[in-house]
Amino acid sequence: MTLKKLQKRIFANKIKQGFNISSDYKGISHEISLLVEELGELARSHRRGNKEGIVDANIDLLVHILGLMEILGLDGDEEVGKVLIEVEKRKYAKGADGTYKRLK
Repeated sequence: MTLKKLQKRIFANKIKQGFNISSDYKGISHEISLLVEELGELARSHRRGNKEGIVDANIDLLVHILGLMEILGLDGDEEVGKVLIEVEKRKYAKGADGTYKRLK
């Protein structure tokens, strides 16, 4: 299944459930707050070593992201493809602390 098909399915469910589908400032702010909430659930599950919670939060994040992309009229397949091309061109160097830093 493509990201775009998932977007359509998620959006249809949002309509069916009576969830937000508004693309105005308030509607988008609401969607962002849902993403922040799910990210918090992911962090909490990770801290507690709750693998099931980690999986659930990741899927919820994906659902909210794809729903937001549909609200914004974006094609997930197209947008992810474009960004991945740029990401693959980036260069990184491993720092002394073991983390990777993006080179300019």
